[in-house]
Amino acid sequence: MIRINLLPYRAARRKENIRRQISIFFFSFLLVFVIGLFYNMRLQKKIDNLNTKIKNNKIMLAKFEKQAKEVDRIKNAFNNLEKKTGVIKNLEIKRKAAVCLLDNMTKVVAEHMSIPGSDLLSDKDNTPVKRLWFTNFQAKGNNVGIKGIAMDNKTVADFMTRLENSKLYKNVNLKTLKQQKITKLNLKNFDITCIKISLNNTESKK
Repeated sequence: MIRINLLPYRAARRKENIRRQISIFFFSFLLVFVIGLFYNMRLQKKIDNLNTKIKNNKIMLAKFEKQAKEVDRIKNAFNNLEKKTGVIKNLEIKRKAAVCLLDNMTKVVAEHMSIPGSDLLSDKDNTPVKRLWFTNFQAKGNNVGIKGIAMDNKTVADFMTRLENSKLYKNVNLKTLKQQKITKLNLKNFDITCIKISLNNTESKK
């Protein structure tokens, strides 16, 4: 009977299997390493792109913040200019109102009248004399106060009528009317109040 020793063959086969397993393990490890390296490179590229975008966004944000500050500065300057312009306009309106008030008041003051004869108020050649003049004139807001001296009651009444018929005054009220003797003349001391109509209202009625 012939006997064959298979131990060397089995040992060689076992060694071959071990080498194959080692090769498979090494190949698998290398494959995993390559895949991991590739994934890491790809992930690093994405991170770099995101960092670049973040950097660019920060630059743009800083630029926009600078522009926003400039816009705010321009807005503040514009608002200040509008306020100054408004103040100037108000002053101009008040100036015009004051000029118009004095001009109109001059027009409604009693007219010069000639008094014939040897009256103490007449000049020798009978030149015209004023029958009414102011001793105090105040304008606070729209409230106007007028104090003065007049020749007689009719002069005061005519003056109040002219005030009422003007386009700048309303609610003309005679507070006091007293007799006052000046240089042997019996004159009338009056105190009148009225309300000034705003310049815009008078202009809109024209």
